[in-house]
Amino acid sequence: MAFFEAMQAIFALDLGFFIDVFMNNLFWVFAFAVMLHYFFDGKNLVYWFVFWSFLVWAILDWQDLTGIVFTAGGFLFLYYLSKLALLGFAESVPGLRKYMVVISTVTAYTLMLLYTFFLK
Repeated sequence: MAFFEAMQAIFALDLGFFIDVFMNNLFWVFAFAVMLHYFFDGKNLVYWFVFWSFLVWAILDWQDLTGIVFTAGGFLFLYYLSKLALLGFAESVPGLRKYMVVISTVTAYTLMLLYTFFLK
């Protein structure tokens, strides 16, 4: 429950919590920072780092609380396979190109529900 612990540390102004997390995970902190630097062209790195850190913590806690899986290997395999297949098909049909975002979103939510309730 890292997200809730982080929120508690923010409300308690406990800077030691974040220093401890940072120092105990130096490799992952810098690997995450490099990834964000690459994706956002080096602009506002501190903002994106804080935003995505809390977002990842919230997603992982929400996953634990609800049981809906986002990070299991089988789910990610099916997710990327379905994305490649459906978005490749939608890109090849001229009438579906403008609905790429909708197709991607519907595919993701459908796969989450199917994986959670039928394949887990």
